[in-house]
Amino acid sequence: MNRRAFIAAGALAAVSLRPATALAASDEGGLLLGLWRREAWAAHAYQTVPYTEALLVGLGGQEVDHAHAIATELAAVGLPTPTGPTSASDLDIAAQRLAAAGPKRADVLAAAIALEEGLVELYTQAIPALPDPKVAMTAATILASHAQHLLILRAAAGVP
Repeated sequence: MNRRAFIAAGALAAVSLRPATALAASDEGGLLLGLWRREAWAAHAYQTVPYTEALLVGLGGQEVDHAHAIATELAAVGLPTPTGPTSASDLDIAAQRLAAAGPKRADVLAAAIALEEGLVELYTQAIPALPDPKVAMTAATILASHAQHLLILRAAAGVP
């Protein structure tokens, strides 16, 4: 099985796990707002961490892409894209830890791993609650991306 087939199978499995009862649009919007905030916070953290390396810059760019994808879904349910974080105090704990990590590479990678673990867990919990299969597919694709981030970061840190 190639990578694309694996990701597609995982996305379809995640969509099929949705509960039978649909959530109200406001519930879906609330979930999407939460996902968008975490993506925006992650992007901000990767972009402001004092330790710079191509890997982190690349991951930060992908977080921006994830936030844009979720913003598109927010617009589809009639919600505007909120303002992103402007300072470290606006970030969640995992993003704050990454934004302040350093100067040692090992510390930065540990913080990035913790951030990505949290995002994987967040999407794993959110996908079954998303009532629209297309929105769930977008979220499942982002989940796969975060799982890749986690794998790459663990390899870079020498952590299994």
